[in-house]
Amino acid sequence: MNRPTLKDIAAELGVTTMTVSKSLRGIGRISEETRRLVRRKAEEIGYFSSKDRLFPPFVKAFSGSDNKLSLLCPTVGSLDRGDVVPYRNDMMTGLNRSLAKMEGTAVAGSFATLDEMLAFLNKEHFHGVALSEPYPTRWLNAMRKSAPVIYTIGHDFQTGVDSVYFNEARATALAVNKLRTAGHRNIAWLGILDRHAPFLLPDEEFSDEDTADWLSHSGHGMRYASWLYLANQHPDLANWPVCLIERDWTTTSLSEAVRQGCRKILETRPQPTAIVCASNSIARELIAQLEETGLHIPKDISIVSYGVEEEGLTQDGHALSGLVMPMDKVGGLVPEVVQRRIAYPEGLPISIQLDASWNPGETVRSLSF
Repeated sequence: MNRPTLKDIAAELGVTTMTVSKSLRGIGRISEETRRLVRRKAEEIGYFSSKDRLFPPFVKAFSGSDNKLSLLCPTVGSLDRGDVVPYRNDMMTGLNRSLAKMEGTAVAGSFATLDEMLAFLNKEHFHGVALSEPYPTRWLNAMRKSAPVIYTIGHDFQTGVDSVYFNEARATALAVNKLRTAGHRNIAWLGILDRHAPFLLPDEEFSDEDTADWLSHSGHGMRYASWLYLANQHPDLANWPVCLIERDWTTTSLSEAVRQGCRKILETRPQPTAIVCASNSIARELIAQLEETGLHIPKDISIVSYGVEEEGLTQDGHALSGLVMPMDKVGGLVPEVVQRRIAYPEGLPISIQLDASWNPGETVRSLSF
C-alpha cells in the first residue's frame, strides 16, 4: 500500500495541497480550524501519527513569505546585560544559521515595556518568541497568546513554555569528574544570588503569589540546585562548601560579595584544593583576591568557571579552565522547537538539554602522581 501524500489529504478535504502543507508546518495565514482539520485527516489516513512524536514530520515548503519562519528575540531595553551579552550573541549566531537554511528570519528587538513588545509582536505576526533572560509568568502568558515562547537559558521553572539549553546537572558532574581525575577531593562552589541587578527586571514585575516568579531572580537557579544536590547527597562529599552569596547591587560590589565567599571557603577544613565559580567575572575576581593573600593559581588552588568560551581569561591573560556552554547549538535548535509547537499547539511542552564540554585552560593543576 502506497504511503498517503499531501495530495490525498487535500483531496479528502477539498482544499489545495499548499493549504495542507502550510497547516502541517504551522505557518502561513491558515485558520486554526483548518489546521486542526488537516492534522486530524493526516492522522486518520496514516500520513503520520502524532503519538509519541517529538517533532512534526518534514513537509516540503512552498515559496512565499508566509511560509518562512519569523522569530522575535526580544530584550528589555532598560537592562544592562554586561557579561551575558556574548552568550546571547552566540545563541543568535546559531539561530540565524539555522533559519538561513529555511530562508527564515530572526528579529532582535529591544522594548521599554511589555505593552510595547506585545504591540510589535502582534503587528509583525511572528511565529515564535525566543527569550534569553528570565521573565515574569505574567509576561510569558501575555506573549503566549500571540506566539509560542521558547527559553534559551537555564531558567526552566515556568509551565507551558518550551526550552533549549545545556544540562546543568551534567555540567556539574563533568566539572567534578575532571577535578577528581586531576586528584582533587575537596571542592568548593561559589555563586552569587543577585538582587536589584541591572540585568534583571525590577522586583515589582514579579508576583509574590507565583512560585516560578520567586525563582526568577537568578538565571543560575538550576546550576545552584545541581551544586547543592551533589555536595550534600553523599556523606563523603558533605564537607564540600557551597557558598551562595546574596548581593544587593544597590549596596554591594562584586568584589565585596566575592570576598565574603572567599573568606568562608578558606575557613573550611580540610581546605578546598579547587573552587568552581558560576561565571567568569566571579572567577577573575576570586583569583585576584586569592593572589592578594599570597596563594598562587593553580599551584596552590585550582579555579573552574562556566562559559569559558567567552572572555574566559584571567586578569593577567591566562585561559580559565572550565565549562564551554553550547549556546550556538542552543540557538540552532530553536526553529525546530518552534515548528513543533505551531504544528502541534496541543503538544506537551518540552525541555531540550544539551551537553556542555570541557576546556582544560590553565587554572586547574593536576594533583595526581
